[in-house]
Amino acid sequence: MTDKVVRLKTVKPSKPEKDEGLDANLMLTLMEFAAIMETTKAKSFAAVACDESGEIVTTWYSALPHNALIGAVEMLKNDYMMNQWMYDQEEGDWQ
Repeated sequence: MTDKVVRLKTVKPSKPEKDEGLDANLMLTLMEFAAIMETTKAKSFAAVACDESGEIVTTWYSALPHNALIGAVEMLKNDYMMNQWMYDQEEGDWQ
């Protein structure tokens, strides 16, 4: 993988009418993330966990220099904002 940006994906709940803790689709996404980290031989990560209303629950980071962490957060923010803008323009499913 030559790009530093991996496209954000929308993960919809597998059972949206039920709240049974961690959703199966979320767990699959975490496993996919771990596989990408293994394939690319990633040495660190940063993550944010949010509840269903969008409030930040907690954050994690591992072994990142402060400038790399800030850069990663900015890339994530930029990708998220661009996806939202494209959704607003197309009025379709946000992907």
